[in-house]
Amino acid sequence: MFKGQGSSSEYEVLEEIGRGSFGCVRKVVHIPTRTVMVRKEIKYGHMNQKERQQLIAECKILSHLQHDNIVRFYSWDFNEQMQILYLYMEYCSQGDLQNLIATYKSERKYIPEQIIWNILTQLLLALYRCHYGEDLQPLNTIYDRMKKPTIKKDTNIVIHRDMKPGNVFLNGESNDSSGGGNSWDGKKNDSAGVVKLGDFGLAKSLGNSVQFATTYVGTPYYMSPEVLLDQPYSPLSDIWSLGCVIYEMCSLRPPFQAKTYIDLQNKIKSGKFENIPDYYSDGLMSIIKSMIQVDMRNRASTFELLQDVQIRTSRKALQLERFENNLLDYERELVNIEKILEKQAADYERAIGQLREQFVVAVEERAREVAQNGKKIGKVPEELYKNRYYYRDTLPQKPAYHWQTKYR
Repeated sequence: MFKGQGSSSEYEVLEEIGRGSFGCVRKVVHIPTRTVMVRKEIKYGHMNQKERQQLIAECKILSHLQHDNIVRFYSWDFNEQMQILYLYMEYCSQGDLQNLIATYKSERKYIPEQIIWNILTQLLLALYRCHYGEDLQPLNTIYDRMKKPTIKKDTNIVIHRDMKPGNVFLNGESNDSSGGGNSWDGKKNDSAGVVKLGDFGLAKSLGNSVQFATTYVGTPYYMSPEVLLDQPYSPLSDIWSLGCVIYEMCSLRPPFQAKTYIDLQNKIKSGKFENIPDYYSDGLMSIIKSMIQVDMRNRASTFELLQDVQIRTSRKALQLERFENNLLDYERELVNIEKILEKQAADYERAIGQLREQFVVAVEERAREVAQNGKKIGKVPEELYKNRYYYRDTLPQKPAYHWQTKYR
C-alpha cells in the first residue's frame, strides 16, 4: 500500500452515515479547514493482491476526476495496524437520487420533468468528462455546434460501471462545504441544485477508445445486455444504465423488473419496456429510448445525447444559474467587506479622537507647568494642535479600502 496526503488525526468524526460489506462511511470534519467531508473506510486485510490493486486503481481514478458534477476526492490515508484504507471525499448534504425517488413514490407524485432534464444534463456532463477525458466547453448559445472530441492515445477513459440512483448525489443549490441544510427542496423550485456522480469503486480505466473491458460487477437492474452476456463493453454501457436511471425517475420503478435473476436477464436482453407515464413529454421518452438500445451500434453516445436541443437548453440554463449564484456570492462578499471597512473606519476615528484628547491634555499640562515657573502663556498656540507628527507612529492603521476579493 502507499501513503496518502492526509492524516486521520486531522479529522473529527461526527457520525456514521452508511455501512456495507467493504466497511463503513462516516461524516467527518477536517479540523484545519473546518470542511465537512465523507470518509470511506475500507478494510483491506482480507483482500487478495488483485483486490488491493483495484483499490489502488480507484484512488488513482478519483484523484484525476475533477469536475463540478463528480463527487470531489480530497485525499487518502491508511491505518496499517488496523488494515483500513481511508478515502476522504466531498460531503453531499442533500442525500442521493434513490431517496428522492422514494420520497416521490411515497407521496404518489411524479417528479417534475424540468428536474429530470436538469439531472440528466448534469450526469451527461459528468460522463463526458469520464468518457472523453476532458471537460465540455460552455455554450454561448443553444445553437452552438459542438466539436466532436478527439480521443488520443494518452486519453484516460473511465467507465463508471455502476450507474444507479444510489450513486447519484444531490448537493442542494450550491457547493456548501459547511455540511448544513435540510432535506432536498427541488420540488419547490424545479431545480435539482448541484448533481454529482459518485462511488467509482467499480470504475474501469481504459487507455483509449478502441479497448473494451471484459470483467464486471454491478447492480443487476441497471446492467446492459452486453454485460449480462459477458461480452466486451465500452462507455456505452454507462449510457444504458443512465437510461434506466432516468426511466426510473419518470416511472418511479426500474424499466426491467423480475423475481429471479434469469427472468431479469431475459427481459434486459429483449430490451422491451413500457412507456413512461403520459405526464411526460415525447421528447423525454425519445431520449430514454435512444439510451436503452440492446444493440450498442444504435445506442446514443454521451456526445450525441448532448446534441439534443432540450439538453442544450438545460445546459444553458445551468450556466446562467451558476453565473447568478456566483454574482450572489460576490454580492455577499462585498457586503461583508463593507461591514468590515465600516468597523475599521469607526475604530480609526475613535482612536484619532482619543489621541486628540490626549494631545490637548498634555499640552495644557505643559502650559500650566510653564506658567507656574513664572512664564505666562495665554492659551495653547493653534499650531500645536495641528502639529501631530509626533503621534503618527501611534496612530491605528487606516482601513484597507483596496480590498482583495476572490472574484475579478
